[in-house]
Amino acid sequence: MRTFTIPLTPPYSFERLLQRLQTHPDPQLEVQPEHNMLRRIFRVGTRPVLTRVQFVGELEQPALKIETASALSAAEQRELERTIRHVFSADLDLLPIYEQMREEPELAVLVDRFSGLRLMHDSDLFQSMVKTIIGQQINLTFAANLTQRLLTLAGEEVADEQGVKFLAFPTAEAAARLSTEDLRPLQFSQRKAEYIIDYARAIVDGKVDLERLWAMEDEEIIAHLTPLRGIGRWTVECLLMFGMGRPNLLPAADIGLRNGIALVYKMDNKPDEREIRRIGERWAPWRSIYSLYIWEAVGAVKRKEVWEE
Repeated sequence: MRTFTIPLTPPYSFERLLQRLQTHPDPQLEVQPEHNMLRRIFRVGTRPVLTRVQFVGELEQPALKIETASALSAAEQRELERTIRHVFSADLDLLPIYEQMREEPELAVLVDRFSGLRLMHDSDLFQSMVKTIIGQQINLTFAANLTQRLLTLAGEEVADEQGVKFLAFPTAEAAARLSTEDLRPLQFSQRKAEYIIDYARAIVDGKVDLERLWAMEDEEIIAHLTPLRGIGRWTVECLLMFGMGRPNLLPAADIGLRNGIALVYKMDNKPDEREIRRIGERWAPWRSIYSLYIWEAVGAVKRKEVWEE
C-alpha cells in the first residue's frame, strides 16, 4: 500500500464536486461524502489500481490524500499522480476566470454559489470517447446504466481487502474484441454498439493514435476524428472538454447548455446554436469553465438547491 498527498490550486471545493456527481452518476465511483472521499480504479499503464481519493484541507488550502490498495514503484506513483492531477483539474487557476465572469452580474452569482467547482475529467481518451458515444441522445441515468453494463461485460475486476468489487473501464483491446451481438442484449442500440466497436478497432489497428492528439490544436483534432462513424463535432468537443481538459470549448449544440443559458440569463425562449455562439464569444478563452458553471446552475435546480437570491 502506498499513500501520498497531492496539493491543489485554490479555491477547490470537493463538496461541490460531490454535489455535481449526484446529477452526473459515474458507475466507476464509490462515493463516501461523509468522509469527503471516493474510490475508483485508475490504470497505471495497463494495470488497474484501486485508489482511494480523500479531500483534505479547506477551500483555500486544499489537497488530495491518495491511498492505493497495492504497492507502486516510484515511476508508477508519478504516472498515477499525473492522471489524478488531470482528472481532478488540480492545477487549474480559477481566479482569473472568476475575475472575468464577474463582469456579468448573471455569472457573478454563479461564481459566488459554486466557488471552487471544476471539471472532473475522464482518466483516458478511449474511455472519454466511449462514454460520450454512449451518452449521445439519451439521459444521464440511462447513459450511466449502459456504462455499467459495458464495465461488467468487458472491464477488469479488482476487489478491496473486504472483498468489495470495483470494475476498471475496458481497454481498447477488450472493446475491440466485442461484437454488436454482445452489446445489443444490454440495450445498446445497433448504431451505438457499432460506433464503440469501430472506435476501439481504429485504435487497436493504429488508425487513431490517441497520444498524438495531445500535440494537436482543437480544430485539428475535430478534423482528425469526425471521419469516424458516429463521431461528429459535438462528440469530439466533449472529448476535448471532458477528456483532454481543453479550456475554451463551447458545445453550442448541447441541450443542457441551451437550458442553462435560458435559466441564467432569464430568457423567455431557449437560445439556438447561433445565439449561444454569439453569447460565448465574450467567454473566451475559458468557455469550457463558463459552460460548466452554466450546467451546474441547471444541476442545482434539479437538486432543489437555492442558488440565487
